[in-house]
Amino acid sequence: MYSARTNECSGKVKFTGLCALHIGLLFVLWFNTVAMAEKNPMINQNVFEQVLAAALANDIAKITEFADAKKLDALDSNGLSAVLHTLMQNQLDAMQMLLNAGADPDAFDPESSKNVIDQTAFLYAGATGNNAALKILINAGARADIFNYYGGTALIPAAEKGHVDTVRLLLKESKIDINHVNKLGWTALLEAVVLSNGGKTHQQIIALLLQAGADVAIADREGVTALQHAQSKGYTEIVKLIEAHP
Repeated sequence: MYSARTNECSGKVKFTGLCALHIGLLFVLWFNTVAMAEKNPMINQNVFEQVLAAALANDIAKITEFADAKKLDALDSNGLSAVLHTLMQNQLDAMQMLLNAGADPDAFDPESSKNVIDQTAFLYAGATGNNAALKILINAGARADIFNYYGGTALIPAAEKGHVDTVRLLLKESKIDINHVNKLGWTALLEAVVLSNGGKTHQQIIALLLQAGADVAIADREGVTALQHAQSKGYTEIVKLIEAHP
């Protein structure tokens, strides 16, 4: 019998249909885990957890051991790194420790993390407006050309969410592509118009993007430009900014 509380098969009836189904599901899960690990040997939940715990505990000796064993970049079952997880917990000292020890700031598994929006620490820091983390990651050589779930750079959500200082930082200190078009057909400039309320925060962001060379001629999938979107939404100040752009 299958016990819902204990998730075990009872000895009274050793092989019922439900028990067989349970065993079958466990086998599928085991097989998928093995296949995933064979595809990317860095996916190791147990090692990942040990690396993350050592970083959060400021255990330099343990982190050094993992670095020497080339295990710092162990990924969790979702294909994500300890570097990203320390950032998600806002433990920047732990993230810095991992990077100082040689952790790859861009480590992730594309297949396992395909349903995660921000797969790297750089993407996550940009989307959440964590400028302190971005500076650390830029100094560590984090790539700006890895794209998120929507096929976008860190700049696009930063612009859309109104992170003015983050947009300024990315434009000034990283090699981010200001005119990159994501899967939705939008650039940072388009998102800053389409998904904003047209207020002063996004006006500042649009001014920064224009000054840095945002291409106002790029249109969305329907052929509508940022200027046309601003006009249709009645964003007078943004219209002025774009029209004044040479």
